[in-house]
Amino acid sequence: MISALTEQTWDAKVVELGGSILQSWSWGEFQKFLNQKIYRFSGQDFICLAVGIELPLDKKYIYCPRGPVGNLESALSDLKKLAEDHSIIFSRLEPPQPLLLPKAIKDVQPPNNWMLSLEKSEEELLIGMKPKTRYNINLAQRKGVSVRLGNQVDLLDFYKLMLETAKRNQFKLHPQNYYLQMWDHLAPTNLQLLLAYYKNQLLSGMLLSWFGDSATYLHGGSSVRLKEAMAPYLVHWEAIKLAKERGYKTYDFGGVAPGNQTGHSWAGISRFKKGFGGFEVTYPGAYDLIYSPIWYNVYTQAWSLRKILR
Repeated sequence: MISALTEQTWDAKVVELGGSILQSWSWGEFQKFLNQKIYRFSGQDFICLAVGIELPLDKKYIYCPRGPVGNLESALSDLKKLAEDHSIIFSRLEPPQPLLLPKAIKDVQPPNNWMLSLEKSEEELLIGMKPKTRYNINLAQRKGVSVRLGNQVDLLDFYKLMLETAKRNQFKLHPQNYYLQMWDHLAPTNLQLLLAYYKNQLLSGMLLSWFGDSATYLHGGSSVRLKEAMAPYLVHWEAIKLAKERGYKTYDFGGVAPGNQTGHSWAGISRFKKGFGGFEVTYPGAYDLIYSPIWYNVYTQAWSLRKILR
Protein backbone atom coordinates (compact mmCIF):
# COMPACT_ATOMS: atom_id res chain seq x y z
CA MET A 1 0.00 0.00 0.00
CA ILE A 2 1.04 3.61 -0.45
CA SER A 3 2.93 4.45 2.72
CA ALA A 4 1.63 6.91 5.29
CA LEU A 5 4.91 6.91 7.21
CA THR A 6 6.62 10.20 8.04
CA GLU A 7 10.26 10.89 7.21
CA GLN A 8 11.43 9.86 10.67
CA THR A 9 9.35 6.68 10.89
CA TRP A 10 10.21 5.75 7.30
CA ASP A 11 13.97 5.93 7.89
CA ALA A 12 13.65 4.13 11.22
CA LYS A 13 11.85 1.25 9.47
CA VAL A 14 14.39 1.12 6.63
CA VAL A 15 17.21 0.86 9.19
CA GLU A 16 15.29 -1.74 11.22
CA LEU A 17 14.83 -3.91 8.10
CA GLY A 18 18.46 -3.54 7.02
CA GLY A 19 17.93 -1.18 4.08
CA SER A 20 20.54 1.15 2.57
CA ILE A 21 20.73 4.87 1.76
CA LEU A 22 19.04 4.03 -1.58
CA GLN A 23 15.83 3.23 0.32
CA SER A 24 15.98 6.30 2.57
CA TRP A 25 13.49 9.15 2.63
CA SER A 26 16.16 11.63 1.55
CA TRP A 27 17.05 9.53 -1.49
CA GLY A 28 13.43 9.64 -2.56
CA GLU A 29 13.31 13.43 -2.20
CA PHE A 30 16.55 13.66 -4.18
CA GLN A 31 15.00 11.60 -7.01
CA LYS A 32 11.86 13.72 -6.90
CA PHE A 33 13.87 16.88 -7.57
CA LEU A 34 15.44 15.16 -10.57
CA ASN A 35 11.89 15.16 -11.99
CA GLN A 36 11.35 11.48 -11.24
CA LYS A 37 8.03 10.25 -9.90
CA ILE A 38 8.60 8.35 -6.68
CA TYR A 39 6.50 5.75 -4.90
CA ARG A 40 6.72 4.78 -1.24
CA PHE A 41 5.16 1.46 -0.24
CA SER A 42 5.16 -0.04 3.24
CA GLY A 43 3.43 -2.65 5.36
CA GLN A 44 3.92 -4.08 8.79
CA ASP A 45 6.93 -6.11 7.70
CA PHE A 46 8.32 -4.51 4.52
CA ILE A 47 9.22 -1.20 2.96
CA CYS A 48 10.01 -0.11 -0.59
CA LEU A 49 11.05 3.17 -2.20
CA ALA A 50 10.57 3.06 -5.96
CA VAL A 51 11.27 5.41 -8.84
CA GLY A 52 9.22 5.70 -12.02
CA ILE A 53 11.36 5.39 -15.18
CA GLU A 54 9.68 6.87 -18.24
CA LEU A 55 9.61 4.95 -21.52
CA PRO A 56 8.32 5.87 -25.00
CA LEU A 57 4.63 5.59 -25.88
CA ASP A 58 3.53 6.79 -22.42
CA LYS A 59 4.84 3.63 -20.80
CA LYS A 60 7.15 3.26 -17.79
CA TYR A 61 8.59 0.83 -15.33
CA ILE A 62 9.15 1.04 -11.59
CA TYR A 63 12.66 0.67 -10.18
CA CYS A 64 13.28 -0.27 -6.53
CA PRO A 65 16.97 0.41 -5.78
CA ARG A 66 18.29 -2.20 -3.34
CA GLY A 67 14.71 -2.99 -2.44
CA PRO A 68 12.20 -3.98 -1.33
CA VAL A 69 13.50 -4.89 2.13
CA GLY A 70 11.79 -6.93 4.81
CA ASN A 71 9.22 -9.63 4.03
CA LEU A 72 9.53 -10.04 0.26
CA GLU A 73 6.32 -12.06 -0.06
CA SER A 74 4.33 -9.22 1.51
CA ALA A 75 6.12 -6.67 -0.68
CA LEU A 76 5.41 -8.60 -3.87
CA SER A 77 1.75 -8.97 -2.97
CA ASP A 78 1.56 -5.20 -2.64
CA LEU A 79 3.60 -4.40 -5.77
CA LYS A 80 1.43 -6.69 -7.91
CA LYS A 81 -1.39 -4.18 -7.43
CA LEU A 82 0.51 -1.81 -9.75
CA ALA A 83 -0.77 -3.95 -12.62
CA GLU A 84 -3.97 -1.89 -12.34
CA ASP A 85 -2.02 1.02 -13.87
CA HIS A 86 -1.74 -0.01 -17.52
CA SER A 87 1.06 2.48 -18.17
CA ILE A 88 3.41 0.44 -15.93
CA ILE A 89 5.00 -2.50 -17.80
CA PHE A 90 6.99 -4.03 -14.93
CA SER A 91 8.77 -3.36 -11.63
CA ARG A 92 12.54 -3.89 -11.44
CA LEU A 93 13.44 -5.14 -7.98
CA GLU A 94 16.80 -5.53 -6.22
CA PRO A 95 15.95 -7.63 -3.15
CA PRO A 96 18.45 -8.87 -0.56
CA GLN A 97 17.43 -12.49 -1.27
CA PRO A 98 16.67 -14.31 -4.55
CA LEU A 99 13.13 -14.23 -5.94
CA LEU A 100 11.18 -16.65 -8.13
CA LEU A 101 10.90 -14.01 -10.85
CA PRO A 102 12.59 -13.51 -14.24
CA LYS A 103 16.07 -12.03 -13.96
CA ALA A 104 16.33 -8.52 -15.37
CA ILE A 105 18.15 -8.06 -18.66
CA LYS A 106 20.66 -5.93 -16.77
CA ASP A 107 21.66 -5.20 -13.20
CA VAL A 108 21.45 -1.59 -12.07
CA GLN A 109 23.36 -1.69 -8.77
CA PRO A 110 26.55 -3.80 -8.66
CA PRO A 111 25.86 -7.40 -7.60
CA ASN A 112 29.19 -7.52 -5.73
CA ASN A 113 30.24 -4.94 -3.12
CA TRP A 114 33.39 -4.71 -1.02
CA MET A 115 32.84 -4.04 2.69
CA LEU A 116 35.09 -3.25 5.63
CA SER A 117 34.10 -3.79 9.26
CA LEU A 118 34.88 -0.74 11.39
CA GLU A 119 34.47 -2.60 14.66
CA LYS A 120 38.25 -2.74 15.06
CA SER A 121 40.95 -0.36 16.26
CA GLU A 122 42.81 1.81 13.74
CA GLU A 123 45.88 -0.33 14.30
CA GLU A 124 43.91 -3.49 13.53
CA LEU A 125 42.48 -1.90 10.38
CA LEU A 126 45.98 -1.01 9.18
CA ILE A 127 47.27 -4.52 9.93
CA GLY A 128 44.38 -5.97 7.90
CA MET A 129 45.39 -4.05 4.77
CA LYS A 130 47.60 -5.28 1.96
CA PRO A 131 51.20 -4.12 2.57
CA LYS A 132 51.17 -1.96 -0.57
CA THR A 133 48.00 -0.14 0.54
CA ARG A 134 49.42 0.50 4.01
CA TYR A 135 52.68 1.71 2.46
CA ASN A 136 50.90 4.09 0.07
CA ILE A 137 48.86 5.62 2.91
CA ASN A 138 52.07 6.26 4.85
CA LEU A 139 53.74 7.62 1.71
CA ALA A 140 50.91 10.10 1.12
CA GLN A 141 51.17 11.26 4.74
CA ARG A 142 54.96 11.66 4.52
CA LYS A 143 54.68 13.66 1.31
CA GLY A 144 52.25 16.06 3.01
CA VAL A 145 48.96 15.19 1.28
CA SER A 146 46.14 16.76 3.27
CA VAL A 147 42.47 15.77 3.38
CA ARG A 148 39.69 18.16 4.35
CA LEU A 149 35.92 18.14 4.43
CA GLY A 150 34.34 19.93 1.49
CA ASN A 151 31.19 22.03 1.13
CA GLN A 152 28.77 22.93 -1.66
CA VAL A 153 31.19 25.49 -3.10
CA ASP A 154 33.75 22.71 -3.60
CA LEU A 155 31.37 20.61 -5.70
CA LEU A 156 32.38 22.35 -8.95
CA ASP A 157 36.06 21.45 -8.52
CA PHE A 158 35.08 17.94 -7.47
CA TYR A 159 32.88 17.59 -10.56
CA LYS A 160 35.80 18.63 -12.79
CA LEU A 161 37.87 15.93 -11.13
CA MET A 162 35.16 13.34 -11.83
CA LEU A 163 34.96 14.50 -15.47
CA GLU A 164 38.68 13.87 -15.80
CA THR A 165 38.27 10.42 -14.26
CA ALA A 166 35.28 9.53 -16.45
CA LYS A 167 37.12 10.54 -19.62
CA ARG A 168 40.22 8.58 -18.62
CA ASN A 169 38.28 5.43 -17.73
CA GLN A 170 35.60 5.78 -20.42
CA PHE A 171 32.42 5.79 -18.35
CA LYS A 172 29.43 8.10 -18.35
CA LEU A 173 28.94 10.69 -15.64
CA HIS A 174 25.69 12.18 -14.36
CA PRO A 175 25.08 15.86 -15.26
CA GLN A 176 26.42 18.38 -12.76
CA ASN A 177 22.91 19.14 -11.49
CA TYR A 178 22.63 15.53 -10.28
CA TYR A 179 25.37 16.09 -7.71
CA LEU A 180 24.09 19.52 -6.74
CA GLN A 181 20.64 18.07 -6.04
CA MET A 182 22.22 15.17 -4.16
CA TRP A 183 24.03 17.66 -1.93
CA ASP A 184 20.91 19.76 -1.39
CA HIS A 185 18.83 16.78 -0.27
CA LEU A 186 21.34 14.56 1.55
CA ALA A 187 23.95 16.87 3.10
CA PRO A 188 24.94 17.27 5.85
CA THR A 189 22.95 14.51 7.60
CA ASN A 190 23.50 11.80 4.99
CA LEU A 191 26.33 13.08 2.79
CA GLN A 192 29.91 14.29 3.16
CA LEU A 193 32.49 15.51 0.62
CA LEU A 194 36.18 14.73 1.28
CA LEU A 195 38.98 16.29 -0.77
CA ALA A 196 42.69 15.46 -0.90
CA TYR A 197 45.29 18.13 -1.79
CA TYR A 198 49.00 18.03 -2.53
CA LYS A 199 51.07 21.14 -3.28
CA ASN A 200 47.80 23.13 -3.33
CA GLN A 201 46.36 20.94 -6.09
CA LEU A 202 43.17 18.91 -5.76
CA LEU A 203 44.16 15.35 -6.58
CA SER A 204 41.37 13.16 -5.24
CA GLY A 205 37.91 13.38 -3.72
CA MET A 206 34.80 11.42 -2.83
CA LEU A 207 31.16 11.72 -1.84
CA LEU A 208 30.48 9.57 1.21
CA SER A 209 26.99 8.79 2.46
CA TRP A 210 25.88 8.04 6.02
CA PHE A 211 22.86 5.90 6.79
CA GLY A 212 21.96 3.36 9.47
CA ASP A 213 25.23 1.83 10.65
CA SER A 214 27.02 2.14 7.27
CA ALA A 215 29.18 4.70 5.53
CA THR A 216 29.06 4.21 1.75
CA TYR A 217 31.44 5.46 -0.94
CA LEU A 218 29.09 6.83 -3.61
CA HIS A 219 31.22 8.76 -6.13
CA GLY A 220 34.86 9.62 -6.49
CA GLY A 221 37.47 11.07 -8.77
CA SER A 222 41.24 11.40 -9.04
CA SER A 223 43.77 13.19 -11.19
CA VAL A 224 46.69 11.70 -13.12
CA ARG A 225 48.76 14.67 -11.98
CA LEU A 226 51.23 13.92 -9.19
CA LYS A 227 50.19 10.28 -9.00
CA GLU A 228 53.24 9.60 -6.87
CA ALA A 229 51.49 11.42 -3.99
CA MET A 230 49.05 8.47 -3.60
CA ALA A 231 46.19 10.83 -2.68
CA PRO A 232 43.33 8.33 -3.36
CA TYR A 233 44.71 5.99 -0.68
CA LEU A 234 44.78 8.70 1.95
CA VAL A 235 41.33 10.09 1.14
CA HIS A 236 39.79 6.65 1.70
CA TRP A 237 41.77 6.11 4.89
CA GLU A 238 40.60 9.46 6.26
CA ALA A 239 37.01 8.58 5.26
CA ILE A 240 37.31 5.24 7.07
CA LYS A 241 38.64 6.95 10.20
CA LEU A 242 35.89 9.58 10.06
CA ALA A 243 33.19 6.90 9.70
CA LYS A 244 34.65 4.97 12.62
CA GLU A 245 34.83 8.15 14.73
CA ARG A 246 31.14 8.82 14.04
CA GLY A 247 30.18 5.36 15.21
CA TYR A 248 29.44 3.60 11.92
CA LYS A 249 30.05 -0.14 11.87
CA THR A 250 30.65 -0.76 8.17
CA TYR A 251 32.46 1.04 5.34
CA ASP A 252 30.99 0.13 1.95
CA PHE A 253 33.47 0.63 -0.92
CA GLY A 254 30.75 -0.04 -3.49
CA GLY A 255 30.97 -2.32 -6.50
CA VAL A 256 33.83 -4.65 -7.38
CA ALA A 257 34.46 -7.24 -10.06
CA PRO A 258 33.08 -10.63 -8.97
CA GLY A 259 35.66 -12.99 -7.51
CA ASN A 260 39.14 -12.38 -8.92
CA GLN A 261 38.25 -11.72 -12.57
CA THR A 262 41.45 -10.09 -13.82
CA GLY A 263 39.93 -9.37 -17.22
CA HIS A 264 36.92 -7.50 -15.82
CA SER A 265 36.65 -3.77 -16.60
CA TRP A 266 36.61 -3.12 -12.85
CA ALA A 267 39.69 -5.23 -12.11
CA GLY A 268 41.93 -2.24 -11.35
CA ILE A 269 39.55 -0.39 -9.02
CA SER A 270 38.68 -3.72 -7.39
CA ARG A 271 42.35 -4.37 -6.51
CA PHE A 272 42.51 -0.86 -5.03
CA LYS A 273 39.42 -1.38 -2.85
CA LYS A 274 40.37 -4.88 -1.73
CA GLY A 275 43.78 -3.61 -0.66
CA PHE A 276 42.12 -2.01 2.39
CA GLY A 277 41.05 -5.41 3.70
CA GLY A 278 37.47 -6.49 4.22
CA PHE A 279 35.04 -8.91 2.65
CA GLU A 280 32.85 -9.30 -0.42
CA VAL A 281 29.05 -9.15 -0.22
CA THR A 282 27.10 -10.70 -3.08
CA TYR A 283 23.55 -9.62 -3.94
CA PRO A 284 21.18 -11.73 -6.07
CA GLY A 285 20.86 -8.97 -8.67
CA ALA A 286 17.80 -7.48 -10.32
CA TYR A 287 14.48 -9.20 -11.05
CA ASP A 288 11.51 -8.04 -13.08
CA LEU A 289 7.94 -8.32 -11.82
CA ILE A 290 6.07 -8.25 -15.14
CA TYR A 291 2.56 -6.77 -15.48
CA SER A 292 2.23 -6.68 -19.28
CA PRO A 293 4.07 -9.56 -21.05
CA ILE A 294 3.46 -8.09 -24.52
CA TRP A 295 4.84 -4.66 -23.69
CA TYR A 296 7.67 -6.26 -21.68
CA ASN A 297 8.69 -8.22 -24.78
CA VAL A 298 8.68 -5.00 -26.80
CA TYR A 299 10.84 -3.34 -24.14
CA THR A 300 13.43 -6.15 -23.98
CA GLN A 301 13.72 -6.39 -27.77
CA ALA A 302 14.16 -2.62 -28.08
CA TRP A 303 16.79 -2.66 -25.32
CA SER A 304 18.72 -5.47 -27.03
CA LEU A 305 18.57 -3.73 -30.41
CA ARG A 306 19.80 -0.46 -28.92
CA LYS A 307 22.72 -2.29 -27.29
CA ILE A 308 23.69 -3.87 -30.64
CA LEU A 309 23.59 -0.51 -32.45
CA ARG A 310 25.79 1.28 -29.95
